[in-house]
Amino acid sequence: MRGPSSSHTAAALRIGTMIRDLISGTPHRVIVEFDQNSSLATTYKGHGSAMGLIGGLLGMEMTNPDIINYMKLADENNMQVEFMITNYNADHPNTYKISVQDKKGKSFEIVAVSTGGGMVDIRKINDFPLSIKGDYYETLLFVDTGPDKSFEKIYNKISSLLPENNFQFIRKNDTQFLILIKTREMLPSELIEGLSSLGKVLSLNIIKPVLPVLSGNQGKLPFTTVNQMLDLSEKKRLEPWKLAVLYESVRAGYSEEKVFSLMKEIVIQIRKSIKEGLAGTNYEDRILGSQSHLIIEAQKRKRILGALNNRIIAYTSALMEMKSSMGVIVAAPTAGSCGVLGGSIIGADGKLSGNADKVTKAFLIAGMIGVFIADQYTFAAEEGGCQVECGAASAMAAAGLVQLMGGNTRMAVDAASMALQNMIGLICDPVADRVEVPCLGKNIMAATNALNSANMIMAGFEPVIPLDETIQAMKSVGKELPASLRCTGLGGLSLTPTAAKIYKKLIMKMK
Repeated sequence: MRGPSSSHTAAALRIGTMIRDLISGTPHRVIVEFDQNSSLATTYKGHGSAMGLIGGLLGMEMTNPDIINYMKLADENNMQVEFMITNYNADHPNTYKISVQDKKGKSFEIVAVSTGGGMVDIRKINDFPLSIKGDYYETLLFVDTGPDKSFEKIYNKISSLLPENNFQFIRKNDTQFLILIKTREMLPSELIEGLSSLGKVLSLNIIKPVLPVLSGNQGKLPFTTVNQMLDLSEKKRLEPWKLAVLYESVRAGYSEEKVFSLMKEIVIQIRKSIKEGLAGTNYEDRILGSQSHLIIEAQKRKRILGALNNRIIAYTSALMEMKSSMGVIVAAPTAGSCGVLGGSIIGADGKLSGNADKVTKAFLIAGMIGVFIADQYTFAAEEGGCQVECGAASAMAAAGLVQLMGGNTRMAVDAASMALQNMIGLICDPVADRVEVPCLGKNIMAATNALNSANMIMAGFEPVIPLDETIQAMKSVGKELPASLRCTGLGGLSLTPTAAKIYKKLIMKMK
């Protein structure tokens, strides 16, 4: 992706992309409401929510460099966009309440949520409660049975066309229904025509998946908990990375070779981003300039200590600078924490070119730790503070570093737990509505914490608290953090006099 935040920029683009599908093209008018008490009310400009949403509504890809010109492109496409801060008591801090209308006057009301790490959930369309996460082809039939209320006839017709019963009826009132069909492939055209021609169907709309891997594969997962993974590892004597490949191949329905190849592509992209970041980046709307090269230059002059540590700092900084300059990065697990995995694992490996298999194996088990964290909690700082971004990234990286050093699965899990324990309670207080300060320092802290935790476990230190319990502890702390310390810009360093001056300076520069 490009942009400062996966929870804001990437998720917003995915929401916009799905709404574009729903309305079958570029909308004519868009009204976006953010709840006054949500994180988006204060950060939607600086964190790229407006950019991502408009880019998605225009049909742009997240890696398109022209996305920074989103307002100009909206004007050129005759798309009127208005952002409003209102009070509707949103259930989630990353809630989008969106009204869209096409040129013919057809309109939709959508409520969508960014759930962290670029993941999304459309929870309402025209007051129909549902859940669309971008992991299926979604076919929506809006039905009004009229005065005769012929629900049973419609149900029987749909059942005859869809024998697998992979659909649900969602009732709004006595006569209005939404039929939602989830499939891993687009429905055949003849079936779509048959559904469209049913009596009482007001419209048929199709939303294509936005996630790279679809849900709904029928294979039974080899494990779903940390303990099950550890048991399988011991029983079959599998290396950590092989467990991750096994899990993902079943979940996605891919061959193990394809899983490995896809992760290798991610590693190669992160290597490329580090190289480009170290070469220098430029972008007007940011706080920090290009600094990643400074640590390497200082080391060459023998002014600082710790060669490996310095390389990790340089690589982590390079990735963060790429993010802040709208370069292409991998949100792993989020854009705000994108420097941690690449900085620590690739930094420890020390290679930015050549065979990437060794690092790919490390990233695979790192990703598996991320699965457990996402399953039990979240990657959204708006829900749990920076502990769920940089903290989660540090845990993932620690496991990856154990794999890099030849450790076993138990060691990888213990290193992840130790790293996460060290990051519990980390707040999110971005300065001047930008994901730069203190985000850079927190990424570097998380990367070096990952290395230290991995080294300690490999040396025989005891983690004490199991990973599952650590994740639950992080969750309980996240619930106790006030909203002001969860990526709203309303607490911590965000409210310092210097932060206010920087914000004012950036606003004046961009006018």
